[in-house]
Amino acid sequence: MSSRGAVIINGHVTTTEYETANEILDAVVLKGNEGHHGLPDYSHTPKRKYIKENPDGSFRELREYDENGFPIIEIAYHPEQSLTGNRHEYVLHFHLFNSNLERIMGGKLSETENSVLYYKYKKYLEVYGL
Repeated sequence: MSSRGAVIINGHVTTTEYETANEILDAVVLKGNEGHHGLPDYSHTPKRKYIKENPDGSFRELREYDENGFPIIEIAYHPEQSLTGNRHEYVLHFHLFNSNLERIMGGKLSETENSVLYYKYKKYLEVYGL
C-alpha cells in the first residue's frame, strides 16, 4: 500500500479515497472519503471525465483523461492567488498536464477568457451555476 492508500486490484493500482456520487452527462461525480479532495492521478477508464464535488455538493474540479488514462486538463473552482492576487477569492480556472503529469497553470476560464475551453465544458459547469 502506498502513502495515498493505493492498492493493487486486478493488476492496477487503485485507491479507496473516493466514492461515486452520481453522473452528470458523461462524467462520473466523485466525493472524497476521509478528508481527501483530489482526483485520481490515473484513470483506469480511458477517455473518462471525473467531477469532484466539495462536501457541500458544490463544484470543485473536473478532470478529463486521454485514451491512455492520463490526465490532459483539469478545470477547477477554488482560490488561486496566482490568478486573483487573493488567496480567498474563488476563480474558475484550468490546468494542463505535461508528459510528467505535472500540472501547468492555464489561466482563468470564462465566456471572455479562454472562451473556447469554457464553451467546451460549459454543459458540466452550468449544472453547478458556473
